[in-house]
Amino acid sequence: MTKYPLLFTFRDKIGGRDFVAEVVAHGRVLAVEEQEGWWLYGVQPGDLAESGTTVQETVAAFRKTFTEILLDIATSVTDVSSLRDEVQRWFAGVNEPTEHDWLEAVEEVRAGRVTAELKKESAESPRWVEVVLLKKAVQPLALDPPMALAA
Repeated sequence: MTKYPLLFTFRDKIGGRDFVAEVVAHGRVLAVEEQEGWWLYGVQPGDLAESGTTVQETVAAFRKTFTEILLDIATSVTDVSSLRDEVQRWFAGVNEPTEHDWLEAVEEVRAGRVTAELKKESAESPRWVEVVLLKKAVQPLALDPPMALAA
């Protein structure tokens, strides 16, 4: 079983009740190649994992789940400030056992025992998430009782 310590940057545009925001996440994930396929385990954020038969399939599933979590958070908040708070709280969660494995895998890469055709970045590079308001959504005119606009 080979383990790869990976760093990622994801960009998502997330719509909420009255806003559109961009979420830029710089996180850590541990990729594990096993006999039956691949697993990606979140280190930071640490509460998600996906598997697949190929590394590409697994990365796509992980990426999709990451975005779905952001969308779930966006539907549960009322404004971009709350989105920022909840996303930062979620992202700050580190899976400590997986982090231990990730750090061991970093040492394997540094020792040359694990290689991959990927660019290298410092394992100590900062990991963070940023939520930026792109625009306030215009609330549709809602009348009670419902009325029609004459055209």
